[in-house]
Amino acid sequence: MEKPKIERFCDMIEKATLDVTMVICAVMLVVAWMHVTRRYVFNNALTWSEEFLRFSIVWYALLSASLLHKRNGHLGITIFREMMPKPVKSFLRRVIIYLATAVAGIVTVAGFILVRSTWEQITPALGISTALPYAAIPVSFFLMTVYGLMHIVRDIMGLPPIAPDEAKIERIE
Repeated sequence: MEKPKIERFCDMIEKATLDVTMVICAVMLVVAWMHVTRRYVFNNALTWSEEFLRFSIVWYALLSASLLHKRNGHLGITIFREMMPKPVKSFLRRVIIYLATAVAGIVTVAGFILVRSTWEQITPALGISTALPYAAIPVSFFLMTVYGLMHIVRDIMGLPPIAPDEAKIERIE
């Protein structure tokens, strides 16, 4: 059976998000290495690196969480679910999909409000708007909302949920 269009779209977003998270991770590694080297070897630390790394780790963590959401890879307490009868398990799985998507949508809206309200605040070391690091919240939760809609479409079409260990990314060369 062919994948729904929204799933193919989500696969493209997932690849792009993975690429962005890899770049963020590589840049964080270089900046942290430069910071440590300048501080301990040259006794002259970078003034902006700690703030940059703090903001980068927030972006990295939230974008990674969105990738996990697409792949159904978030941690869960399965012991109680496994003790339930099969119809209850199926019902709980569906309820969780719908609730998680609704919560992600609410956090997206709240995140956009936060970004808009902090647009004019400037960070001390980098001198950028605080809206830029805070933008990780609405961006990541928007992705989670889109991925949640994909899971809902799969559920409506009667497709099985994506298993965390089955989700693979095909690299485009």
